[in-house]
Amino acid sequence: MSAEMWPLPSTTIAVRRFIVQYGVYVSLGIVLVAGIFLTPNLYSSQTLEVIFKQGAQLGIVAIGQTLVLLVSGLDLSMTGVIFMTSVVIARVSNGNDQMLIPAFIVAYGLGGLVGLANGFLVTKRKVPPFVATLGVLILVQGAVQAYTLGVPGGFVPDGLGIVNQSFGFITIPLILWIILSVIFIGVLRLTPYGRRIYAVGSNPIAARLSGLSVNWLVTSAYVLCSLCAVTSGIILTGYVGYVDRFIASGFDLDSIAAAVIGGTSFAGGRGSLLGTIAGVLLIQVLSTMALLLGLDIQVQLIIKGLVILVAVALYSAARVE
Repeated sequence: MSAEMWPLPSTTIAVRRFIVQYGVYVSLGIVLVAGIFLTPNLYSSQTLEVIFKQGAQLGIVAIGQTLVLLVSGLDLSMTGVIFMTSVVIARVSNGNDQMLIPAFIVAYGLGGLVGLANGFLVTKRKVPPFVATLGVLILVQGAVQAYTLGVPGGFVPDGLGIVNQSFGFITIPLILWIILSVIFIGVLRLTPYGRRIYAVGSNPIAARLSGLSVNWLVTSAYVLCSLCAVTSGIILTGYVGYVDRFIASGFDLDSIAAAVIGGTSFAGGRGSLLGTIAGVLLIQVLSTMALLLGLDIQVQLIIKGLVILVAVALYSAARVE
């Protein structure tokens, strides 16, 4: 039998496609089943509430990070945006519920400017996304420190505590995450804007020659990412109840990890928000299981790192050209 007639290549391709399309969902299912035997408390109402509440905080950020990754970008400035949002809400409102709307407007306005700065540096100045967004992160953190004279404070309005309300394990942040996910999934799958985002990430040169405004599309992804960070910052501020300089620590890398585990490519043009959602849940469930098992934070980081490395290795090996 000749090599062309041997059925192994088609089987291999089918397996690769299955891994790319469904690998993260299978992994999540395996972890959930393992949790029944290893950590039965994982399925208690209180634990599920924490998983979904914290998962929603990360998930909203991961929506924006996925958009940026789809255009071959990267955003490390979002933790600075979240911290800035917390300070703005506390300082502008000064604990007054009636000033929440003005505080939100200022926060979203500043967040949009951060996104524009990231987009400008990446598209116009041709600065690598890692360097550009890291520099903007440092700039934002420095500006906030200068504004607060190194002592971030202020009063968070009691009305923002609505984000802590829950109905069983269904929380307000979870509902908001679901709504935003549905909106952006629809945008990416059903609108010309979404198709153009994928086109730019797949081949920016071909997209430009086709008449697409590549710079505008890339910049819009960074702006949306920053606005998602502001939204998560509002939720986190209401959840914590005060201004914390370490708020959302690690969200930048965790959001990248969730998107990559979910199948979004660093090279751009490939990935989906459904995969990112599964990636967020996988990270959150694994972290919760590690806490329930009493594992040290170092072990938790090792587990998270291994999951990311295995996911990247599998997607790289399974990629079908």
